[in-house]
Amino acid sequence: MALGHYQVTSLLTAGTILQGGFRLGVAASAAGLVGSGGANLGIGNLTGFTENVEMTTTQAGNSNLPVKVIATHGLTITFELLEFYPPRWRTIRGGSADVYAGTASTYINGTPTAHTFSTGGLNDVHGQAFAFQNNTIVGGLTASTVLIVYNAKIEQGMAFTPKSDNDTDPAMVIPFTLTGELETSRTLGDQLYRIETQLGNPAK
Repeated sequence: MALGHYQVTSLLTAGTILQGGFRLGVAASAAGLVGSGGANLGIGNLTGFTENVEMTTTQAGNSNLPVKVIATHGLTITFELLEFYPPRWRTIRGGSADVYAGTASTYINGTPTAHTFSTGGLNDVHGQAFAFQNNTIVGGLTASTVLIVYNAKIEQGMAFTPKSDNDTDPAMVIPFTLTGELETSRTLGDQLYRIETQLGNPAK
């Protein structure tokens, strides 16, 4: 006997299912993302986009005062790249504690030049603006969705997980974790991130 169907809700707004991955881009500021989406970071996957809100907790036992307010407001972004390309790592990390050069190799014999990336040292981490763009086909037309993060900094160091030559999927991915912080020079209510989408927009 076939099971019954109990779905009682249909799609409320046509063309609002986001499908597929995101282009990854970075610029020194949000202004550098306008039109171009910033410097392309190559092939990879946006794997997480989590808004973090922490409220104040102190309150009187005999009153509803003080009213709870937002104490900290941030964002955690995770993505992974498939291209093993050191210049891009420095771009993502802000470059403040990293050194990159296309120079003579020291440790690879018989190679005149190589991509050389080194790091280590205590220094400031500079925030950058990031853009993540998805294109979904809706009714034969492209509908774009863009996530703009105004000020994000690298949160974790490099992490490599090499695979066996005989692995069914031998490509190594390189994960990155960023923390989005408030860009307090912007208007209140528009300091952390912005989402623009053409999904569900009949006039796109």
